[in-house]
Amino acid sequence: MPKPNGAQIRKRRIERGLTTAQLAARVGFTNEGSMRNIEGRSDATSEIKLHRIARELGVAVKEILADDDIGVIGSGVLHEVTPR
Repeated sequence: MPKPNGAQIRKRRIERGLTTAQLAARVGFTNEGSMRNIEGRSDATSEIKLHRIARELGVAVKEILADDDIGVIGSGVLHEVTPR
């Protein structure tokens, strides 16, 4: 599973005026604890959830990936998400 850059996700979430609970709900997590773990510890998450996080934050997936995971999404090709 890809490892996100938790600090970047937190920064982008705050810029969008969202709470962890709001972003977690929009992404499909059952509770905000999962979102807090991603932001605080950069816990790995599924590719689908990573794409949803990027979509909700209005950024490309590569902007919220840990440096060592850029380019490893799916078959090795990073799929872009069109910002809203």
